[in-house]
Amino acid sequence: MKTWLVAVSCCITMAAVLAYRQGADEGYQTARVVPFEKLASNAQHMADSGGYKISMRLGDTVYACRTSGPAAAFIDWTTGKEFPAKVSAKVLLVKNPNGQVVELNIVGKKTAK
Repeated sequence: MKTWLVAVSCCITMAAVLAYRQGADEGYQTARVVPFEKLASNAQHMADSGGYKISMRLGDTVYACRTSGPAAAFIDWTTGKEFPAKVSAKVLLVKNPNGQVVELNIVGKKTAK
């Protein structure tokens, strides 16, 4: 009986530790996509093609961001969708559902109403 009790308590402790480790995402908070817009390709400036204009609300702050990248990285992004994100200098780091981290360049921010 004593061995069974020790084994069960060890299993419960291990499950709690694993759950805690999965929930601790190195300072990431939930951010919501406010507007999301794919920018039109610019024939004169090919460096500007394939970009995205994204605003994300993190807490009481709305960050206006720009980024570029493959369409596959932004396939699930729609207005109102939530992702784990954190601010790092002038960059907003956002985790996609597949675990990939996308860097959004912050071009402005304002306090939400």
